[in-house]
Formats: sequence, structure tokens, C-alpha cells
Amino acid sequence: MLDKKTLPLVILLVIVVIFYYQILEFLGLYEPPPPKPITTEQAQPGFDTITSQRDTITPKELEAFGETKKEHPILAADTLKDSLPVDTTYVTTNKYVVAISTQGGGPVSLKLKDYHYRDGEMIEMIPNANGATPSPVFAGGTFSTESIPFVSNKTPGQYDASYDTLRLVYTYTSPDTGIIRKKYTFYPDQYHFDLVVEIENRNKLGFESQYNMMWNTPLEVTEPQAGKDYMAMEGGGMFGGSREALDDFDGNRLRQSMEGYTSWAGVRSKYFTAVLIPRNREASAAVASGEKRKISTPDGSIEQIHVTAGLTMPFANVPVVSDSFAVFVGPMDYLLMSSYDVDLEDILDIGTMPFFGMIIKPFAIAIIWLLPKMYNVIPNYGVVIILFALLVKLITLPLSMRQFKSMQAMKDLAPKTEELKKRYKKDPQALQRETMKLYKSEGVNPMSGCLVMLPQMPLMIAMFRVFQATILLRAAPFVGFIDDLSRGASGLTDPYLILVVLMIGTQFISSKLTMASGQQQQKAFIYILPLFMGFLFYSLPSGLILYWTVFSLGSLLDWFLFKRNKTKNTEVKTV
Repeated sequence: MLDKKTLPLVILLVIVVIFYYQILEFLGLYEPPPPKPITTEQAQPGFDTITSQRDTITPKELEAFGETKKEHPILAADTLKDSLPVDTTYVTTNKYVVAISTQGGGPVSLKLKDYHYRDGEMIEMIPNANGATPSPVFAGGTFSTESIPFVSNKTPGQYDASYDTLRLVYTYTSPDTGIIRKKYTFYPDQYHFDLVVEIENRNKLGFESQYNMMWNTPLEVTEPQAGKDYMAMEGGGMFGGSREALDDFDGNRLRQSMEGYTSWAGVRSKYFTAVLIPRNREASAAVASGEKRKISTPDGSIEQIHVTAGLTMPFANVPVVSDSFAVFVGPMDYLLMSSYDVDLEDILDIGTMPFFGMIIKPFAIAIIWLLPKMYNVIPNYGVVIILFALLVKLITLPLSMRQFKSMQAMKDLAPKTEELKKRYKKDPQALQRETMKLYKSEGVNPMSGCLVMLPQMPLMIAMFRVFQATILLRAAPFVGFIDDLSRGASGLTDPYLILVVLMIGTQFISSKLTMASGQQQQKAFIYILPLFMGFLFYSLPSGLILYWTVFSLGSLLDWFLFKRNKTKNTEVKTV
């Protein structure tokens, strides 16, 4: 339960979590690494012509960014299939269906079998593809393989890789006998595939010091609340063990390069990601490009964000260049991504905050591990969240009892402190001195009500971060109209607002019960703060609001238990 002292602390905590980096930067405790200045020539590898060379956008490019679509730019199920050339190979694993074209020698569609849009169609990870993705870009951005003709070692058709690995080789030979070869390996039960890029006679191809391996097709919206999905769109990379976002937009354009040993780089949306992981050697940098612009949707005007990202690979001084990559394309599942041993899970941004990250990360991992275990027994994440909230209340019951005891002691002293205020109203120093003397004589610590909350803070922050990022709650139904615990209310007419109203009600009752009698000046507090909490929480995932509401109800039970024990103890003393 949150009293008049702890509720402002929790509100402050939520604000700190949301604006954590901005606060640290303002205080001078954190400075984001500045992007390395880049010249036009350096910027070109992997940067499309929309963001690197021109300020105007052609109608064809607008169409590629979904401008001509009347609804959110989610690719229809058969649109891409109808546009594929006849020499396309389809590979089916247990995790996805990928279409690979000889035009570019790479994937032009990859649909996740276990994740769907709300209309039931599989999630498309290469939407609106204009070329093979991923694709290496050479010669200062003047030569890309995404659309040049390759020859496959297999006849175009459908291949099943759900029981055993499948290997495909695509080869491009230039008129001057330069060779680019792409070797793919697909696995039955993995969200990644292996890609080996081989280059022979690179001098005849005109390739010099380095090339960029790019995820060159932006991800698109997969969630009903498109605005929030776009807000999560960003590029990122792992530099010397530190996760950094590649999101330094200059106005509406992104052109960013960050140098340093790079373990991986990729793009993400709210719940899905595509990441390039170099296997045989580390990359020397990561690059990203992108665009922001306002678009009209059925829900109003929102900011559309498109980002592409990739790795800079210096050429090795060998006759045949051979670079190996693992290409992860799938859900941002923390435990799944942590199995890659390259800190890939840090793309979720859970436990990566400076200072506090190492404290909350164990709590976050415990939550991420426990919730699916509970779901295996009770296949309803709404019920799982309710039980988890009650479990947390049970574990923190001793802390709650200490908090209530401190609150009650302060209430009991209220008449004496009011008397001191009247006696020393013209002498603030004497009032403070006598008040502290009173606390000491009565054995009361005025800060103990807040101090007992401190051990719970890391768990609260972890819950906030996990429920914001975890894919576990995506499209997870609870009961009735609450059919997606990952989304929040989108307006005053949204039925999901009912959960927010319940949360505000529990906060109001908590404040009302714990307000000391006679302190009429606190009446405004019990009305304003619950409403303020509702304002902060209303658009957050409904699973988080459900947790907070049940946690508050559990706190009310703790309060009645405390009052009951206090009454019993009083009766015993009287006897």
C-alpha cells in the first residue's frame, strides 16, 4: 500500500525510469558517445539515396515507404508473393518461411510462423522489399548486390528445412571474372540463418578498403497502436560490450556511423528485430540511416520512422575474402536471445541503464524466467500476473507490516506534533529540535515508512521495464474485451480504460485509509495523486496496470491484517 510519503516516491521513480538518461545527462553523470563525424563518401555505404544524397523524394520512393497506402503499411499476405520473380526458392523451417530470389541472391520475404498480425497473417520481417535483404554494399555505396543477378546451386522451388539443415549457394560473376558468392545455411528450429559472403578477385570488381553488410529493408508496424510501434523503431549495435542506440536523427533524417569493435548491429521494432552478427571476426563500425515523417492513419496523425542498419567490414588482405554472419530475424525474446552469447538480449534495453542496470537486471531476468513457467501451468497471462502480484505481496508482507507500524506510530504522535507546531510556530529551529526529540523519546523514525519501500524499488523498476518490452504479453488475452495485455488505453473511449479506473480507485482507497485523522490539508492529496498515477499509467501495457491494481488490492489486505493484529494486541494489553 502506498501512503502519503511513499506514493510521491513511486511517482518520482516512474518519472526517473522514463527520463532516466536525460536526467543523468543533465546532472553530468552520463554522456552518450558522440557519433563519429562522417563525410559524404563515408556515409554512402549502406545509406539509401533518399537519406544520403537528395532532399526530394520521388513518387516511387514514397510508395516504398507506404505513402500511397490508406491504412498502416502492413504488407498483405499475397502482395509480395505476386511480385516475386519466377526463379524464387522457398525454404520452410519450423520458425519461418523465407523466399530467396536470384535477383539479389538473398531473402526478399521472411514470415514468422509463430507470430501473427491481428488478422491472423504471419508477421513479415522483410516488408515492402525492394531487393534482397540483408545485402553487402561495396565501393563507397556505388555497388549493391540487392538487385544484381545471381545463379543458384539449386533449382527454384520449395524446400523443407524443418527436419534437417539446408544449404544454398548463390553466385554472381562479373564480366571481369570478379566473383561474389553468398552461402546460406538454414536450421530447423532456429530464428537465425548463417550467411557466408565470399569475394574473389575483388580488385577486378573495384572493391577497396571495406564494405557494409546491411539490413537494408526497414521493419514495419506489427501492432494495433502503430504510433507506439514506430516510437520503438531504431537501429542499434554492441560496441565493446556496450549497447548503443543508432538513433541520432538530424531533423527528419538519420545518417549515423559509430566506430569501434562491433559484436552486432541491427534494427528493431517494439517486439521484433533483425540483427547481423559477425562470426569469424568483429566489424569495425556500425552504420544506420533512416527517415521520420508524419502520416495519416485511421487513429490520426502519427510519426512514421524507418531505419536500416548494418556493419562495416574491412577487407582482409587475403586472395579470397570470406566473412561469416549469423542473421537473427525474430522476436525479442530475452532468454532466446541470451543464448547467442554476444549480449544480443541487450537490444531489449533491460538492465542496460548506467548505475541502476546491474541492480534491476537480476530482478528483470527472474520475472522473465518465472512468468512463462507459471503460464505453462495456468495458460492465461492475466491470471499469471494476478498470482505473481499476490506472490510478491506475500514475499514483501514483512516490509509492509513494518511500514504500517511506522505509519501508525506517526499517526499516534500527530496530536503531540500539532501541539508542538502551535507552541513553536514562531521558532522553526526550536520546532524542529523538539519534534526530533519527541520522535527519539517515542522510538519513532519518521523516514522508516519510506526506507522499508527501498528494497521493493528494484522490483518495481524491473516490472516496469519488463512489461514495457517483453513479447510474452503480445496479443495475450485475459478476459472479455481485454484481449491484449501488451497494449494500453488509446483514449477516453477505449474500454481498456476500465483497468485504469480500477487502479485509480484502489490508490484512492489506499490513500483514504492511511490518511491520519485530523489532517484535513491532505484531502487534496488523496484525490490528486491517484489521478496523477492514472495519467502516467493509462497508456502503458494493460498487464502492468493489472499487476499494479492487484498489488494495491493486496496492500489493502495487508492493511486490514495489520489493523486486526493491532486490535488483538490492544485487547491483550487491556486484559
